Amino acid sequence: MGTVRAPNLPCTEQDPGGQPPAMCFWPQNTECLIQEGPDAKDSSPIISLADQDGTVVPASLQSPSNVDPSKDFIRCLPPHLSMYILGLLDQKSLNACAAVSRCWAFLAKEVDRERVCQSVVQENILYLQGLCPRGAVSNYAKTVDVMIPQLNEEGDVIEVKGHELGSKTKEKEDNLQAAYHDLQTDTIQLEERNVFCGSYNIRVFTDQSDQSRIIHYSGGNLVAVGSADRKVRLLGMSGMKEVPPLLSGHAGSIKALFLNEKNGFVLSASFDLSIRCWNIYSGACVKIFNGHCGTVTCLDLHEEQFVSGARDGMVKVWNLESGKCLKTLKHNSAVWVVKMDGTRVVSGCDRGLVKVWRADTGALIKTLEGHQGPVKCLSFDQWHLVTGSTDGYALGWSMLGNLKRCLIAFRHPKEVLSLEFLYLRVISGCADGKIRIFNYLTGSCLKVLMANSRGDPISSFYVAENRMVINTPTSLLMFQFEDVRWDYTLAADREMVGKKNQRNGTSSRTRLRLRRAQRPDLSWLHRLALETEDADQLPLSGWARCQSPKRCEASQSTTYTTPASLSKMS
Repeated sequence: MGTVRAPNLPCTEQDPGGQPPAMCFWPQNTECLIQEGPDAKDSSPIISLADQDGTVVPASLQSPSNVDPSKDFIRCLPPHLSMYILGLLDQKSLNACAAVSRCWAFLAKEVDRERVCQSVVQENILYLQGLCPRGAVSNYAKTVDVMIPQLNEEGDVIEVKGHELGSKTKEKEDNLQAAYHDLQTDTIQLEERNVFCGSYNIRVFTDQSDQSRIIHYSGGNLVAVGSADRKVRLLGMSGMKEVPPLLSGHAGSIKALFLNEKNGFVLSASFDLSIRCWNIYSGACVKIFNGHCGTVTCLDLHEEQFVSGARDGMVKVWNLESGKCLKTLKHNSAVWVVKMDGTRVVSGCDRGLVKVWRADTGALIKTLEGHQGPVKCLSFDQWHLVTGSTDGYALGWSMLGNLKRCLIAFRHPKEVLSLEFLYLRVISGCADGKIRIFNYLTGSCLKVLMANSRGDPISSFYVAENRMVINTPTSLLMFQFEDVRWDYTLAADREMVGKKNQRNGTSSRTRLRLRRAQRPDLSWLHRLALETEDADQLPLSGWARCQSPKRCEASQSTTYTTPASLSKMS
């Protein structure tokens, strides 16, 4: 037996039917074992597996088929190449290939097995990701000094006279405080925690696909679910199944919900332009609120008042008890999100504008411009506001006075569809199917959570205590996080990764630049992505002193390398 290497050499075989010999070419670097000597019976090529460590085609399947061997290039290739080619086909085409010959059927079966294995491995990775968090210190907590702008009696910020950018120091501060470089500031103490960065278990409420599903969860044991069937259902946490009563009465599909389990009611907004208040124990409709001229898209509640936004561009403040509309606030385009606390109402619209209003008088405090697409989500506290848009950015703002400056920007690969702001952490749900936790003060991405392996958009999510309820078009999940004992003595919010001389708090952007200078080989980038659990943990945040995401993106172009650009480079 001898080995013959035949790169791109023509060969001829006499067709059994007496036809002229057919011409074929061996692929370059393909090795074939040709039987030589008196025992040689068949000169058809048998696949050499000398360099392979995987699939072996049984000799019994090497027999001639109804396909001319001189034209069956799949049978001439090493099995791993044949499987790679067949693996590019969809399932229907692969099934058709299985009918060609026994050899092709064997290869097609191996491709199917490989696909199943890859799917199982991917699901296990998602499970293990929750059990083995890396990067962020899951029990980190600290009371930190945070700068806020000083305000004069009129509520205006106070600028520093004679200040020139960079006059004090040449070093660039990559944190929130750099946004206040030309303003007089005060310092307050706030608590920061690495919320939702620890281990978690996944529980599935439903894996039924529903593009129209709307949910709300505010803690407790119930999740409110509405959809195009015009009904509101309640799902119990304990049994992970629907519990009575079924709330029915709307004439159109459900578009927004707000569940207050503590007080025993749920608000539902519908395509029929109405808002209904239901008793979640009796199932009775207690009140109906009418006034909008367009589909109601969003709801929020604070004590005895709630606020609604609609496609008619109106934001309405209602008294829950009397059912009266107290205030009507106006946008010039459809309102997609609205939130309120005791003193302010914040709303975002289709034109990318965010408006902050006084809740008592309805007076407009300020309009924030910066997004290049519809604003779909927002969250705020007494000091700070975070807004998310279809332009792929979550932007940070100050809630104080009339300051309209964008303070910090967090870039995402796709639309930002849901947001929460807790303990100086920005939790964002993206259309790429991932939930990211950012440090609001430094902009660094601490954790990336995946709801599923298919990359379905995070339609919405809600957090309460150590639970996160996540709604996607194909499933409704709950992430149950472990109880955490917060450690206020830790030095940094991230574990040390890579070189020993790197500080715990050093952003991965700095690490990327240093490694890149030392090793031109791009393979380390892929290992880095694995080390940080997800390539999207390469920093996607940008520093503000900007008026729009376009300017933020321009300022990042020389510093950041995104996963998309890595794939092109490699």
